[in-house]
Amino acid sequence: MRAGERRTRLTAEGDAADWLLSASEDPGRVRLQWASGSGLADLPVGPLFDLIRMADDIGTSVIQALQRRDAATGPVMLATASHVLSFLVPPGSAAEWKAWLTGTPYARRRSVAAAGPGRILRCPRPGCVRQGHVWLIRPGGGLTDSHTLRAALEEAADRPADRLAGALFR
Repeated sequence: MRAGERRTRLTAEGDAADWLLSASEDPGRVRLQWASGSGLADLPVGPLFDLIRMADDIGTSVIQALQRRDAATGPVMLATASHVLSFLVPPGSAAEWKAWLTGTPYARRRSVAAAGPGRILRCPRPGCVRQGHVWLIRPGGGLTDSHTLRAALEEAADRPADRLAGALFR
C-alpha cells in the first residue's frame, strides 16, 4: 500500500469514527471502550440512526439486491458470532419496520428485526475487527434508505437462492 492510499484510508476511517462518536453524549467513553480489551463500544440507537438487523444469509442477499438496484447503501456491520448484519437506517425507521414486520415470515422466523431508541449498537472502531465485529460498509456517508432496504429485502426473498434460512436469534 502506498503512502497516499494509507493516508486516504486513515482519513476515511477517522471520518467514520468521528461520525459514530457524534451519536454518543460521551465520545470520551466511546474512545475508551474502543481502546479497551474488547475494542467494542456501546452506541445509543435513535439519535443518529436506527438499526435493521438481519440474519447474515438474508442480509448478504439484501446487500446484493441493493447493488443490483445501484442503491446507496449506508453503514453495515457484521457480528460473526451471532451471524447478524446490522444496517444503519434513519432515525424513526425502526418503528415503521416493526409495524411492517408484524405477522410476516421474517418476524415468525426471527430473521429480521428492528431496533430503535433505547437499544444499543456494540461496534468496533471503523477499520478494526474486534471480537468478530467488523464494518462491511463503513459509517460516515449516508444511511440506507428504509424503503429501499425493504424493497431489497423483498427482492432478495423472491430469489430462489436467497430464501429466508436462519433465525436471527439462535
